[in-house]
Amino acid sequence: MAALPSGKVVYEQEGVFIHSSCRKNDDQDNLMSGVLRVIEKENEVIVDWRPLDDTLDTSNILCAGKKLKKDPYTVTMGRFSKVTNYIFDSFRLSDPSTQRRPPSEMADFLNDAIPGLKINQQEEPGFEVITRIDLGKQPEVSRREPVSAEEWAKNMDAEGRILNVDYIKQSIFKGGLCHTLRKEAWKFLLGYFPWNSTKEERANLQKRKTDEYFRMKLQWKSVSEEQEKRNSRLRDYRSLIEKDVNRTDRTNKFYEGEDNPGLILLHDILMTYCMYDFDLGYVQGMSDLLSPVLYVMENEVDAFWCFVSYMDQMHQNFEEQMQGMKTQLIQLSTLLRLLDSGFCSYLESQDSGYLYFCFRWLLIRFKREFSFQDILRLWEVMWTELPCQNFHLLLCCAILESEKQQIMDKHYGFNEILKHINELSMKIDVEYILCKAEAISMQMMNCKELPQAVSEILGMESSSVTPDSDNGEDESGAMLNCPTSLYQSISTPVIAANGTRDSTQQMSETQSLTPA
Repeated sequence: MAALPSGKVVYEQEGVFIHSSCRKNDDQDNLMSGVLRVIEKENEVIVDWRPLDDTLDTSNILCAGKKLKKDPYTVTMGRFSKVTNYIFDSFRLSDPSTQRRPPSEMADFLNDAIPGLKINQQEEPGFEVITRIDLGKQPEVSRREPVSAEEWAKNMDAEGRILNVDYIKQSIFKGGLCHTLRKEAWKFLLGYFPWNSTKEERANLQKRKTDEYFRMKLQWKSVSEEQEKRNSRLRDYRSLIEKDVNRTDRTNKFYEGEDNPGLILLHDILMTYCMYDFDLGYVQGMSDLLSPVLYVMENEVDAFWCFVSYMDQMHQNFEEQMQGMKTQLIQLSTLLRLLDSGFCSYLESQDSGYLYFCFRWLLIRFKREFSFQDILRLWEVMWTELPCQNFHLLLCCAILESEKQQIMDKHYGFNEILKHINELSMKIDVEYILCKAEAISMQMMNCKELPQAVSEILGMESSSVTPDSDNGEDESGAMLNCPTSLYQSISTPVIAANGTRDSTQQMSETQSLTPA
């Protein structure tokens, strides 16, 4: 057998099986186990596979089907990052034309690097062919100032109950929260505090939850070194958590420096979550979801239970079969096709139709795409669950639609699309994208011929909603689960869709939304 090519090994994976037959079959006798390596050598990138048993004759191997054996928990983020980093690194060399592998080959490489994410839309339940529909012009959308502590307090009765939950949610959706209010309001938005609870009831809840938290924390704190030697899963969880904590938001003052108390809390909460949900345990990426929550709460117990609530929403993203990610990518493709079928066709022509470049956006809810402060704003808006279900998918559509012109005008291929999307990180205007996503939602909800698949994704019972109607019902009787007529009419200074602030423009007032 030929010697291993010289050069730098940038990617290596044992337990990659290939078929020794070119015919489609699952016969285990036709599988050969080996090692896959990606090797950089001067101006060349080599993908090398060789069997573990070097006495085997591999000359008759006609086609390969890579099968990653490693636990998908540990590769959900890590594998994707390694592959995309490898792709992006190839662009940093002097002559890009000598670095790029054929797009179809790179697409296969990326598909195999994310276990379980090979999507066949025709086999997925709920798949529907979307024909071209005229959605009309996107409406102008404006945003208001963040909800202030004074406005929040005025909407609370003497016992601490929220008087008008709809008004508060609409206000948060349209403007977010001032930072001093987040510590209290996020507990409601995430479901830790019931919206109809009194101040006394919330205090009693916190007391019970504090006891429960420290009982779970004691479980892993009391495990001896000898016990841990016989518990490989706990060892693996601890190892992953320690690695991730040491590289999570270290430029943020709350987590910077050595022996930072914020890092200790981050570690302890994630370890305790393993006791709360041992089946899931810890998966890379979860520290990204916890970090902003802990930063806002500044309290170990409150941060833990808010994180638990957030993970209830995000759980499927991190499960072994990754069904949550698979479903979201299909739903995003469905929405984008309705919004711009031409752009979808272009992406498909460049082996990018599965939208895998949005994987990181969906997995950790844009955490690495926006600045830390912008993520606080974005998440609290999404947690209102307005103006429809799956608003985060419309945020993806808004970003992609904003970048469509450049991608198509410059004829970007598979490699260039990956590189371009990756380089958007920290360059996206959060207020502009929120305006655009809301405009897209209104555009779709106003459509009289909305496909059933889109209606289901957006949480609509039928085909469309007329936002201006008094009861949220259109001529055909269609209803939206989250009434859109409410969030469109809140009085405050606003930010226009181009991101600029207009102090003279006011949105109309609606008496029904004014706190009693």
